Amino acid sequence: MDGQNYVVFHNDGNDSYMNSTANFRGADVGTTFIDVYFASATIGSAASGYDKVRLTVTATYEEVALEAVGAALAGAKDPVRIVADDKNSVYIHDKITAVASITLATQGSMLTTEAVTVAKTLYAYDSGKTFMMSSAAGAYQVTLPVAASLVAGTHYKFVTLEDTPTADITIAAGSAIIDLVVNDSQGDAGPSTAGTAVSNILIEAASTQGDILEIFTDGTTYYAQAHSAVSNGYSTS
Repeated sequence: MDGQNYVVFHNDGNDSYMNSTANFRGADVGTTFIDVYFASATIGSAASGYDKVRLTVTATYEEVALEAVGAALAGAKDPVRIVADDKNSVYIHDKITAVASITLATQGSMLTTEAVTVAKTLYAYDSGKTFMMSSAAGAYQVTLPVAASLVAGTHYKFVTLEDTPTADITIAAGSAIIDLVVNDSQGDAGPSTAGTAVSNILIEAASTQGDILEIFTDGTTYYAQAHSAVSNGYSTS
């Protein structure tokens, strides 16, 4: 061995993942799951994202299971630790019940994209993603992290996937300020908040395929720029 410690995840579908604990980059707990992140096994420094293993956890036991994962990562007695093995039903903690998924950062790509068709909540770890927005199934809302949860440098890009979408899509910032500037294809200024707090940006049904909305934060305020082929592709509320 090379002196490093390794952790292994076996999904019951001929899908396994191993990485060194030195490449561990953090973990995030949600309702009945833990997402564990590692520097990418496919693109090295992972400028476009990290490999992610999602563990299924019994409800209300997410925190104690997270501590067990941390202990597995820190342990030096066993150079290889099985964190989760669906094939043999072996887990580092009895409240971890499955490997839900193993997601590798896209090899050779420096841009992570995700299709969005229904309501979604974004987190700081979604920073850097380009979201392909479709409202074919109807109107919905994408919720940004609220002011108290902002991390400086977090940024998102939203690209309209359809010409004249079926319905409006709301990008909701909650308690944070959005300062928005919109330009249409002729370079004319569209609606601007001029520093006034707004709660939402709407990707209007009048928008066109390829319209782009970019949002970033300094840790206190959201700033947004939008570019549309039409003058009424975006609005605020």
